[in-house]
Amino acid sequence: MSFLNKNGKYKNTNNNFVNNETYKCIASVFIMIGLFFSCTDTVNVDVPNGGSRLVVEASIIWEKGTSGQIQIIKLSESTAYFDNNPNVPVTGASVIVTKVNDGSQFVFEDQNNGDYITTNFVSEINESYTLEILYNGQTYTATETLMSVTEINDIEQTVEGGGDEEEIQLKVFFDDPINIDNYYLGEFNSSVNALLTLGVLSDEFTDGNENFIEYDNEDLIAGATVDVSIYGISESYYNYIDILISQSGGDGGGPFQTTPVQLKGNCINPNNPDEEVLGYFRLGEVVRTSYTIN
Repeated sequence: MSFLNKNGKYKNTNNNFVNNETYKCIASVFIMIGLFFSCTDTVNVDVPNGGSRLVVEASIIWEKGTSGQIQIIKLSESTAYFDNNPNVPVTGASVIVTKVNDGSQFVFEDQNNGDYITTNFVSEINESYTLEILYNGQTYTATETLMSVTEINDIEQTVEGGGDEEEIQLKVFFDDPINIDNYYLGEFNSSVNALLTLGVLSDEFTDGNENFIEYDNEDLIAGATVDVSIYGISESYYNYIDILISQSGGDGGGPFQTTPVQLKGNCINPNNPDEEVLGYFRLGEVVRTSYTIN
C-alpha cells in the first residue's frame, strides 16, 4: 500500500498585507513545535535475550534439466536482536539426509564455514526425505517431500494504476496438474531492486487450469531484467512462507492485517520439543527464466 502526501500552497493576493488571524496561526504553530521538542525524551528498550538459536537453511532444490547432485545446507546460531553481528556459522555438526523409501543416505560434509555440502544427492519427485543434524550433543530432525513443478508457459507484461501510482506488473503463467493439490513459490529478483520478492499460490480454486503468479514493482523501467524462479512446494511450507510474507509486509499489509505470530519451522529437537529452532527443511523442483522489461 502506498500513501500520497499533498502539500497545499496558499497565495495572498495582497503582498503587503497580513491580518491578525494569520499572525495568531503562525504563533500557535511555533508554540506547538516548542512543546513537542520540550517533551521529547530518549526511551531505552530492554529486549530480553533468550540465548542463541540454531538456524537451519536447508533448501534442497532440483532445477529442471540438471542432475541436482550438488546441494548445500547452511547452519548458524542466531545473535541478539539488536546485535550488529550476523549469525555465527555452525561448524563441527553432522548433517545427513535420508531418502525414506529406500533408506539411502546423503552425507553433507562440513566446509568449516557454516556450509555443509553433498555432491551425490539423488532427487525423486513425491518422495519423502528426513534431515538429521547432530550438534552440541543434541539431535534435530525434519521430514519433507520433494514437490514437482511444470514448465513456464509465458510471461505477460502489463501496466497497472495510473499517474504517480503507475507500475509495471508481470504475470508468470504455467499449467497446473489436475486432481492434485499443488502449491507454488514465486521468486523474483530484479536489476533495479536488491531485495528479493516472494509470492505463493495454491491451486485450491484453479486446479487443472493454467495458473499464474504476479510480480509488480514501481521501480521497473524498460531495459530492466527480472530473474524468475517458480518452485513446487509442500502445503506445510506454503503455510510457513505465506505467514512469513505477511509478517514482513510483502503482501501490502494494511490496517486490518493479522497480528504477528511465532513463526515455527519444521525442524525439531525430539528430546526437547520446546526448544526453538529457526529455519526450514524443504525440497522442491524449480524452473527458472529471465525477462527483460520492454
